[in-house]
Amino acid sequence: MINISINIPEKPLLVGKVGKSYGILGWIHIFSFTEKKDAIFNYLPWFFLKEKKWEKIEIENWKKYKDHFIVNIKGISNRSITEKFTNSEIIISKNTLPLLKKNDYYWHDIINYKVFNTDQSYLGTVINLIRMKNNDVLIIKNKSDVFKNNILIPFIENEIIKNVDTKNKFIFVQWN
Repeated sequence: MINISINIPEKPLLVGKVGKSYGILGWIHIFSFTEKKDAIFNYLPWFFLKEKKWEKIEIENWKKYKDHFIVNIKGISNRSITEKFTNSEIIISKNTLPLLKKNDYYWHDIINYKVFNTDQSYLGTVINLIRMKNNDVLIIKNKSDVFKNNILIPFIENEIIKNVDTKNKFIFVQWN
C-alpha cells in the first residue's frame, strides 16, 4: 500500500485567517471564523493558503490571546519562518466537520439556496451570511432588474425564516 501525504484539502473550507508573528519563538496570531472561536482547533489539519500556495500545518500548542489565539506550529521555533504565513487563509477539508443530523446544515451549505417569501414569490439566491451580535443575516442576490441592491434578511428562525429545505435547496421567509 502506498502512503500518500495530502498537502491540499479536499473540498476546501475557510475557517480563519493568520495574523502576524508573535514573539521570537515562532508563535503566530490566528483569527477564527467559527461560531465558537476555539472550535477551530477541532478541525485539524489546517492548510494555509497564500498567493495560491498551500502549506499543511500541524499545531504543537495554542493559547487564547485577547480576542483571538496564538499558535505554535509543529517544527517551527523561529519568527522569521512564521512571518511568511502572515495574511494566509486557514483552510480545512470539509470532511473534517462533524456529520449533521437530517435537516441540519452548516452556514456554508445554504449559499446558493433559492429564497422565496411565504407568498411563493422568488426573492433571489443566498450569496453570503453576516454574523451579527444579535442574529445572523442572509444576503440575497436580488433577482429583480429594477433593484440592484442585495436583500438583507435577518436569520430569525420561526419568525422570519419559516423553512430551510435542504433537500430542494430552498429557504422560505416571511418577507415582502
